[in-house]
This record gives sequence, C-alpha cells and structure tokens, in this order.
Amino acid sequence: MITRQRLRAWWDALRYTAFTGTDAPPERSAGLRWLRALAIAGCGLWAGFVTFSTVSVSPPAKTFNVLVTVLPCLLAVRSPLWGWRTLIAGVVSTPLTLPGIAASWGWPWAPGLALTAALVFYLVGESNDQAELTWAGLISFGAATPFLKDWRDAALLVLLGGIAFFLGNTVRQRRLAEEERAAQQERRLAQETRAALLEERAGIARELHDVVAHHMSVLAVRADSARFRFADPAKAGREAEIWQEFADLAGTAREGLTELRRLLGVLRSEEHALPTSPQPGLGRVVELVEGVRAAGTACELHLRGDLDTVPVGVALSVFRIVQEALSNAIQHAPGAPISVGLTAGPESVRLLIENGPGDGPRRTERTGSGHGLLGMRERAAMLAADLETGERPDGGFLVALTVPLDREGHPQP
Repeated sequence: MITRQRLRAWWDALRYTAFTGTDAPPERSAGLRWLRALAIAGCGLWAGFVTFSTVSVSPPAKTFNVLVTVLPCLLAVRSPLWGWRTLIAGVVSTPLTLPGIAASWGWPWAPGLALTAALVFYLVGESNDQAELTWAGLISFGAATPFLKDWRDAALLVLLGGIAFFLGNTVRQRRLAEEERAAQQERRLAQETRAALLEERAGIARELHDVVAHHMSVLAVRADSARFRFADPAKAGREAEIWQEFADLAGTAREGLTELRRLLGVLRSEEHALPTSPQPGLGRVVELVEGVRAAGTACELHLRGDLDTVPVGVALSVFRIVQEALSNAIQHAPGAPISVGLTAGPESVRLLIENGPGDGPRRTERTGSGHGLLGMRERAAMLAADLETGERPDGGFLVALTVPLDREGHPQP
C-alpha cells in the first residue's frame, strides 16, 4: 500500500541522490583512507589514459573526454554521489563528441568512461542505502537509454551496472553487520561488567551487614543490661566501672556507625538472602596460604603487626582481596611462586601480593572482562584505600593495597 509517508521517503531519497546528497566514504583508519584515495585516483587516471589512447577525435574533444573520464573518480574519493553526478553528465555529453565510436566497439562512450562508470557505481553502492541505489540506477539507465541501439544493449547495461551496484552494496551490508556485531559485543561486555559490579556490591553489602549487626547488637545488649549490672552505683569503685562501661559503649557505637556509613551507597539486590555465619578476618589469611601450598604452589607469607586490632570491616575486605588475588595468581600464572605480605600498623594496613611469570599464557594475552580486579577496586574504593595492580617487568603480577586508619584505629571515611 502506497502511503503519504512512503511517497515522502522516496521523494527524499530522490532529492538526496540527485541533488543534495554529500555522502562520504566509509570510516577507516588514516592509512587505509590514503591507500583507498590513491587506488581510486589511480584507476581514474588509468581510465583517462585508456580514453586518450582509444578515441580518435579532435584535440579539444579528446581532452574533454579525458577530463570527463578522470574527474568522476577524483570527486568520488570524497563523495561518491558527486562523482556519480559528474559521470551522468559525461554519459549524456560525450556521445555527441565521439561520432562513429559505436561502430568500432558497440558503445557510444569511450572505453575509459565505461571503466570509470563501473568504479563509481561500486563506490555509490558501498556508501548508500538501497533507496538511493534504486534512484541512482534508474537515473543512470534513463540517461544512457537514448544512446542505445536496441534492447540487448539496454539489457547488457542494466546487467553490468547492477553487478557494480550489487557488489558495492554487499560490501556495505557486510560492513554494517560487522559494526553491529561489534556494538552488540561492547553492549554485552558493558552489561556483564555492570552485572559483576552489582553482584560484587551485593556481596559486600551482605558481608558488612553482619559486621554492623554485630556492633549494634552488642551495643543494645550492653545498654539494656547496664541497669542490672550496676544496680548499686554507691558502692566503692562502681563509678569508674560505670564510666568505663559508657566509654566502651561509645567506642562500639562509633565503630558500628563507621561501618554503617561505609555500607550506605552500596547497592544490594533484595532477592539475596543475608547470611548469618561469622565473617572471615585476617587470621584466616593463613588458611588461604596453606590451601595454595596444598595445591602444589609455593607461597610465602609474611605477617607483621597485631592483626587482631584491625577493624572487622577492614579485615573482611582485605581478606576478600587476598582471596581474589591468590585465585588470580593460580589461574593466570600456574606454577609461579607467590609472596604475600600483610602489615597491620596504627596508621594503616598494608598488603602486597606478588607472583612470578607462570607456565601458562600471560595475563594480558587472555580474554575476559577482569571481574576479579573490578571487585578489588570496588572494595578498595569502599575503604578509601589505595590499590595498585599491574604486571611486573619480569612478566609477573602484583597487588598492593594500603588502607589508611585514623588515630583510633578505624578506617578513614
């Protein structure tokens, strides 16, 4: 059914093709653009040489035919449609300057112009949609028809021009399909990265839930039981115990609020159930290292400082980073020795994990979206910590983490 919108679309396509279109060749790298331009210009010059050597007319007419043969190719370097428009002008005008050439090889145009037409038709097909190609084909056939002898020449012209248009459009459709596949691949990787980020945030939220719940539960129990444990404050020494009790309560509240502030802003899916099992701390780093050794990988562990003084939330996040770093080292560098250094100080907690080059492929040669490193960065950002990850000069890999602490030993907000 022919509708007003469809007629409008066909009219816009005709106007674009015949008059206003300033199409450009497909996007390519600078080197390929120059190579393409040189190839098109070279073909145009060759077609001009063929015209110059095959037509026997007066010098002005020969010069005109050579220019009409070369100019469409030169214009098609920047705009195939403008090259095609110039070609149509040549198709209409050159037969008038070449009397008797049809008797010599069957066409009223110079052989070089036929080569130019094939190239320009291909370039137009490579850079335009089917609607523009339809109008270009109809206009080209209409411009050439008055100079043809019979229907066989017309059929041959349609066949040759249609092949050039079809080849160019086939290349265009293939390029568009490849670009669409590349775009879909980028969208898929972006969705996978976002899903991994949300999953990692959900895991962090579930783990910190127990930390905050623990602090608040202890605070509530101690506050509710204080009136029973200090029922007679007049007894000697009870004032000091009471003040110490409230100081401990204040410290517990501050620590819980610090963990709660860190929890805010972390997205969590409602459909994940919250676990109630105890969360691992830095003391279980030894278990991780022993598990790596049991798997047959040499792993050194250097512990410095009092790990028990590290806040629970920091200890949990550092433990998860150690866990992920050891998993990555085993996966990407199988057989390589691993070194784990963990230092707990009054102002910071420092972690350094290094591994040498393994027997498998290098990390940079493997495909993947790096969700493990993404999770490390998310945890480091939550702790306001400095995280450095990268490949060593010898082909190994390092993970360096520094978590700053305030004067009271809590992570800085």
